[in-house]
Amino acid sequence: MPERPSRRPSPRVGVDRRWGTCGACLPRSSKSVRTSILAALLSRTGGTRLGRRITALALALLLLAPAGCSRADEPVTVSGLALGTIVTIEVYGADRAAAENAAHDAYAAISAVERELDAYSATSTIAAINADPFDWHRLPPDALLIDSAVERLGVSGSFSPYMLGVVRLYDFGGADHVPTEGELSAALMTASMPEHDGERFRFVGISSSTAVPGLDYGGAAKGLALDAARESLRVASVSGALITAGSTTLTLGSKPDGTPWRIGVEDPRDPNIVRLVAEWTGEATLSTSGDYQQYFEVDGIRYHHILDPETGTPARGTRSLTVVGRISGTDSDILSTALFVGGPDAALAYAKAHGIGVYIIDSEGRTHIAPAPADSGISLAEDGSE
Repeated sequence: MPERPSRRPSPRVGVDRRWGTCGACLPRSSKSVRTSILAALLSRTGGTRLGRRITALALALLLLAPAGCSRADEPVTVSGLALGTIVTIEVYGADRAAAENAAHDAYAAISAVERELDAYSATSTIAAINADPFDWHRLPPDALLIDSAVERLGVSGSFSPYMLGVVRLYDFGGADHVPTEGELSAALMTASMPEHDGERFRFVGISSSTAVPGLDYGGAAKGLALDAARESLRVASVSGALITAGSTTLTLGSKPDGTPWRIGVEDPRDPNIVRLVAEWTGEATLSTSGDYQQYFEVDGIRYHHILDPETGTPARGTRSLTVVGRISGTDSDILSTALFVGGPDAALAYAKAHGIGVYIIDSEGRTHIAPAPADSGISLAEDGSE
């Protein structure tokens, strides 16, 4: 779904008795929740969980110094800002110099996706298209990959990259404006009329001062970028890696001690509580979408940034939705948004039909789980520790 930069709190880092290294996030998108994923390697036991605000610099320093590991077991870690969030790449390998080079190459792969798809960077390929949306443009390859994935997954009704003009109406983090029916109608009309000619694209219709259309692939860009990073690391033949960008985390290979990857998902109303622990070995991906990073309230109603493409209004019925499976980062990123929009019942049905795990906290705070298939080797367990 479209993304919108906004004011945000400093990231929260949680370290408890299970986590050796925790990656907090500083997100921006439909999957970019306040710190929706505490991505961590289970490298030791002991210690207490800390819930506190820290700066991005302190986060990076923490990630560069994993606790309780000998140097031989420590990952090489590269962290930085990309696609509006903190990206962290942890790479394991016997040759630390080679692992470091591989980590930097993987980060470069993420930056390459950012140069194509970041709608909020004035120099990106997508920004150039958005500057003249009614003329024909050749879509970048990464955008075509996302378009293809949306169609293949069958979620085009609940995931749209054409909603930037609608998102702008809300001005999240700025004026925090509730659009009128007329404003939404005009913006949706333009957003619903994209035209494709092979690899070329343009909007059709009439632009107005409140309905300037635009493309935003941010709802899948992080997942696609992490796929590119993982493929770079695969080519480099690293023994294991954990890559996190905001609300999406994926893994490759294994840790030196052979223990599973463990990823914690926080409570959407209390970041000091871990609600879900996902555990697996090998390669898998986890993404979370939530209603609590970009939002404002008017007359007791929460207006968040995960918008229903049909209505242009915030999707209702769900606070947080997590997708986990042996799937690509692109698919995971798309599905966490699309299933959030579709609502809990449809999300559970989709998960069971397509062999993925889903964890949902609905608008009333109730939890719903569709376990990952038994043969996937992925376990999902509710936690609730503080």
